[in-house]
Amino acid sequence: MKKTLALFLALAMAASLTACGGGGTSAATTAAAPAETQAAAAGETQAAAAPAEAAPAADASSLPEPAMGPDTLTFIQNLDPGTWQPSTDDEQGHARTNALIYDSLFRYSKDKVLEGALCESWEWDDDSHLRMHLRQGVKFSNGTDFTAEDVVWFIKYVHETNLPNSHFFIIDPDDIVQEDDYTVILGTKYPCATLPNHLASDECGIPSKKAFEEYNGDYLNPDCAVGTGPYKLVSYDQGDKAVLTANEYSWREGTPVIKDLVIRFMSSYESIATEAKTRTYDVVVDANTREFDQIDAMDGVHVVYGQTAKTEYLLLNCKKAPMDDPKVREAFARAIDVNACVRLAYGSSGNPAQAFIVPGIPGFNVETYQKYYGAGHDVEAAKALLAEAGYPNGLDLEISVISANTQHCDMAEAMQAQVAEAGINLSINKMESGPLREYIDGGNHHMCINAFTAQTMEADGFLAQVQPGTATLNRIGYENQDFFDTYEKGCGTLDADERSKVWEECCEMLMKDYAMVPLNHKVLGAIVRDDIEGFWWAPDYEEIYLYELSRK
Repeated sequence: MKKTLALFLALAMAASLTACGGGGTSAATTAAAPAETQAAAAGETQAAAAPAEAAPAADASSLPEPAMGPDTLTFIQNLDPGTWQPSTDDEQGHARTNALIYDSLFRYSKDKVLEGALCESWEWDDDSHLRMHLRQGVKFSNGTDFTAEDVVWFIKYVHETNLPNSHFFIIDPDDIVQEDDYTVILGTKYPCATLPNHLASDECGIPSKKAFEEYNGDYLNPDCAVGTGPYKLVSYDQGDKAVLTANEYSWREGTPVIKDLVIRFMSSYESIATEAKTRTYDVVVDANTREFDQIDAMDGVHVVYGQTAKTEYLLLNCKKAPMDDPKVREAFARAIDVNACVRLAYGSSGNPAQAFIVPGIPGFNVETYQKYYGAGHDVEAAKALLAEAGYPNGLDLEISVISANTQHCDMAEAMQAQVAEAGINLSINKMESGPLREYIDGGNHHMCINAFTAQTMEADGFLAQVQPGTATLNRIGYENQDFFDTYEKGCGTLDADERSKVWEECCEMLMKDYAMVPLNHKVLGAIVRDDIEGFWWAPDYEEIYLYELSRK
């Protein structure tokens, strides 16, 4: 049977209720979730939803032939990575494709347990030195040996070139020791108990130093894009597709199950939905969410939902006038209707924010969220705040969004209409992903819509991305030393319950200063053919391990 989204959301929240205790206490929220979700959320919420798996199909006989034949797996996503160099982009679509070629040091299992990948075992020498024992006998896809030298080189390279990998920036590049070919000691800039969790990110894949040097860092060349992952790159047509094949040296026995893989990149969510309806592609993500119900009703395919650890935010640039005035930021937060924005953009798959981060992830607190955002859409309060800030007749502002992101554009247009009631003339700046990233990382924007994932399955997975030294900090222009110091205090707190309380403090600081407005706790959906087995959303619900999939 096909699982409807409403049922999925209700079951996901119910799973939270029966997990472990702690976290915030649920309350009624203006940005209300569907009725089924509200009912399930009436009590205390703790754990994020369990990984969603595809239910076995009753009959796949009505399916057309696979797009590339039965021996090739096909996958469609929106984002074209542009390069196959790891750590160059914090967008999940980039990390997802790179994870097919490069392994990280750690990863999460289906049941949300941190496990070793390239790092086989580990221990702490003290509170700021992590000793990693690397997996021996692993080879890169070109047949050369993977060793500690590759790990040390790449972490230092990320620092030297200032690549946007917030996880590696916890590490002190001058305090890394290669003890032998398979032992590395990582010194951190401050005590960080969750460093292994950070290094499970797909952004932290380890490439071959030798291939990098031999091919001058040209990661568009398959001979340079060399990792230890289950696949290796055969060809890449930017803006169209990538062809991968099995890495014959893969250390994961029996993977990939399907030898060949073709990934198509399509910029339009509507076009992706159209391709999904042909039912010839094995796995499709990033389709227009408003067409999910229609697609899920088709024979031969089904939609698999996963509650991610990601929240989409309205980021308010605290350095850019007039947004440098906290009253103006709060006024804008009061003037928008989050529930209406999310419902317009995402339809039934929208999950309007109920906390500052996804409920169930340590550091969330629904009561604190209610304190700052519970009043919801209040035009008169927004007008009063603007008058106090010196703008009794309103003001002009700009919101910047990715032009190809239909949902973000829809939310921006909804906000444009809503804030006009409070006297705010909001213009929409639509740009392509690359130029927009440069624009907002340069601090040129008033506000933008961006998502952050708690990749460590704690709030610090998100909080680490807005710390000094990260490019993403410029997106909110936030300068609060107490916030930075409290974050470091949390990193050094070994007790998980105490650490969660510190994360709550950090999140409240961002709320109190209205640096960010949580919009949507992202629910992802993948359209999967009924003859494909083994699909599951990883614990942070953004990774897809295509190498584990098989065909009936």
